[in-house]
Amino acid sequence: METGKKQFISDLEAGARADSIFMVAKKQVRKKKNGDDYCAVTLQDKEGSIEGVLWTEIYRSAGNFTEGDLVSVEGDVKEYKGIKQLVINSIKKIENKEDIEYSDYIKTSRRDIDEMFAGIKEYAARVKNPHLKKLIDLYFEDKEFVKDFKNAAAAVRYHHAFKGGLLEHTLAVTEICDAISRVYHNLNYDLLISGAILHDIGKIREYKTVATTEVTDEGKLLGHITIGYGWVLEKIKQIDGFPGDLRDRLLHIILSHHGQKEFGSPERPKILEAFIVYYIDHMDADIGGYNIILEENKSGSDWSDYVKNFERSVFLKKLELPGDEDSEDIKRVVDGKLDRDNTKTYREEKQQEELF
Repeated sequence: METGKKQFISDLEAGARADSIFMVAKKQVRKKKNGDDYCAVTLQDKEGSIEGVLWTEIYRSAGNFTEGDLVSVEGDVKEYKGIKQLVINSIKKIENKEDIEYSDYIKTSRRDIDEMFAGIKEYAARVKNPHLKKLIDLYFEDKEFVKDFKNAAAAVRYHHAFKGGLLEHTLAVTEICDAISRVYHNLNYDLLISGAILHDIGKIREYKTVATTEVTDEGKLLGHITIGYGWVLEKIKQIDGFPGDLRDRLLHIILSHHGQKEFGSPERPKILEAFIVYYIDHMDADIGGYNIILEENKSGSDWSDYVKNFERSVFLKKLELPGDEDSEDIKRVVDGKLDRDNTKTYREEKQQEELF
């Protein structure tokens, strides 16, 4: 059987014929009103995911496959209640995986992971307090931790829900905290940056990302805020002379970074640095969530469906203003993707010359 990737999720518009290999992210056997079984699946690759259905006869002949398997799929893309759905006509588990390129099937940050980690290390290097510096070093000098940090997702679904997502989110929060420190001067820079770097550290143990991102048993029982608090406290105890007030303030940032108790925070922010980390964390999560909705809007709809996390639909239509076409042309010229002679401005200038 051919094991090359022919299509990606992004190629599957309504009316298209699917014929490629995908990964099974979810599988659920359901019953029709007459009692017959059918199967609902979520298929994924690095471009996204699509819901699929195997009706009774197809499911009975499908053979054994489970979540995390790579499967060869043929089917037709339909539209059901405004959402794309793949009606599967055949599905077969891939047994020979020698030529499989797994990076084709696991959604990963579009940004370079090593560059993002280097960026976070640059901010960590700006921390002057010896106790906070030592604390961060205890993590960043641990090769196993660094590997896990680079691979971790920041969520299962809502924001930065992909390999490298936690790194991308953490860097964004740290960058914005650094920028805010140049506006508001009555804060402790070292505490703020350390809190930004460590605020979501518990997600490394809350989530497990292999083929898909799932919540671990530890994550279900404790949650990333509690895990992060305990983990950082454990590291602090390894550092001689760590000041008690500094310890309490850093741990408070971790405990309060969801802002409200109903959102999972054991505490609400009570120091300036905690307020800043909370608001920036929330903002970057919302922006990340919005961008996922925008990315998955393959139909080009002006409005999204109802979004549970936002408790509303969101407006997705691109803002177009007079002159935008020319601005885009200029950007493409600078990027080397368009000759200057083909720009709107140049064409208009030539037309003006021909009038005189």
